[in-house]
Amino acid sequence: MAFYETIFIIHPDHGGQVKEYLEAYRKTIEGLGGTIRHVDEWGLRDLAYSIEKQTKGYYSLLQYHSNVRAVEELERNMKLSEGVLRFLTVRLEEGADVAPQPRAKEVTEQPKTSSEEDLAKTAP
Repeated sequence: MAFYETIFIIHPDHGGQVKEYLEAYRKTIEGLGGTIRHVDEWGLRDLAYSIEKQTKGYYSLLQYHSNVRAVEELERNMKLSEGVLRFLTVRLEEGADVAPQPRAKEVTEQPKTSSEEDLAKTAP
């Protein structure tokens, strides 16, 4: 058995069913002899480009140990699902079992330039 990671994006109209998708995929993996290592829901996020006229989607991550047959079945189920916009499965090294964190939101406040700091110091 190998260590795999699958990230998938669910259509925003199916956002209320994220838990159901995760449970169905968990059953698929465990039904074929795999074990779930980590499940992470990243929530509704902007897409880098529009997919099927959508600009947002619900991101979820599955990390699991399984055989190739379970990965093939999981991907087949995702392809047949109308709610899954995209998915990607990668095989990881055994030592890479740390769950990645989603990117932090960018800071909207611009850092002050040195001239603005000088003005702030001299202001009464």
